[in-house]
Amino acid sequence: MSKFVVFTDLDGTLLDENYSFDYAKPTIDKLKSLGVPIVFCSAKTKAEQEVFRAEMGINDPFIVEDGSAIYVPKGYFARRCGESRDGYEVIVLGVEYEKIVNKIEELRKKYEIKSYYFMSVEEVAKVTGLSLELAKLAKIREFSETIVFAEEGALKELEKDFNVVVGGRFIHVYGKNADKGKAVRILTDLYRELYGDVVTVGIGNSYTDEPMLRAVDIPALVKNPDCWANINIKNLYKAEGIATVGWVEVVEKFVLG
Repeated sequence: MSKFVVFTDLDGTLLDENYSFDYAKPTIDKLKSLGVPIVFCSAKTKAEQEVFRAEMGINDPFIVEDGSAIYVPKGYFARRCGESRDGYEVIVLGVEYEKIVNKIEELRKKYEIKSYYFMSVEEVAKVTGLSLELAKLAKIREFSETIVFAEEGALKELEKDFNVVVGGRFIHVYGKNADKGKAVRILTDLYRELYGDVVTVGIGNSYTDEPMLRAVDIPALVKNPDCWANINIKNLYKAEGIATVGWVEVVEKFVLG
């Protein structure tokens, strides 16, 4: 029997527009009872993801800030696989946050740029729709910055040193070596060392998930309120359900079916 591993985005995928996963709770519990790892692969920070991990009762590795780092609970795999930090073994692929912020600070002398670092918790909550508590956690960044607005010239300057990716609503800036697909492949190799035959399922909703979807055996998109993201991958499954409903549809079809 092959061992399934589910890699999943959070916003607009496992989480609905209200950042709720209530609809998916029974499915999450089924996966946990079968020992199927649920690996978050998101732009969200470690601090944000830890909240949802605790609420869902998940203790599997997770990928933060667009593939900038992999957090593995200590002793999870047969061998140590990263530097010790906060009770985890951490594999860092991105750059330190300070480097990005310093560059943005320099560019703010010439261009108009609005990013999380220079915004209050209240301002972040207002533009994202997050609660104040989650907005506070979204500001605890380690490897990437979220830009709410920037002049074109500033983005061109940033692109010289970093990945600059326009997401659903905001612009993500992170290290050139960071990549969701690379992080997924690293974890897949570790799971294969542990379990042998592994089948990976990837679930996303945006073109920023494309690297992750290209790195898995079964790529799947959930529907956004208007349509599916424009991604062209062979054997890509497009769920009829929006966000969490689509997530459950994918898991039921490919993992639990």
